[in-house]
Amino acid sequence: MGLLDTVRSGVATAKALTADLQPEVVHRRFLAQTGSGAGSYESISRPALVTKKQKEVRTLTGSTAVSNASVTFLDPDVVVNVQDRLRLPEDPQDSSGRPILAMEGFVDRETGLPILTKVYLG
Repeated sequence: MGLLDTVRSGVATAKALTADLQPEVVHRRFLAQTGSGAGSYESISRPALVTKKQKEVRTLTGSTAVSNASVTFLDPDVVVNVQDRLRLPEDPQDSSGRPILAMEGFVDRETGLPILTKVYLG
């Protein structure tokens, strides 16, 4: 068993052990730019670990910003794009979701998919 298998197994174990701590997060997956300049999104509810903590992060554009929450997806089938938005359980139901400031995580070299993804939100 190599390190990749150990990390996969560890993330699967963490997912199972923390299931009671994972609220449903609405993942607003970006589909396309519309003619009016707005985006078209598909909303999918997904379980995730949500951490409320202010942290300065380097954004995807290279500047710095303060994130007030992070979301960790422990599911290798969840692929997050920088144009996506996430709505936390306490956010208003009509909210378009929070912008993604930065992301980090492990990528499975055999599948090219994430093993886990941590997303920092504005």
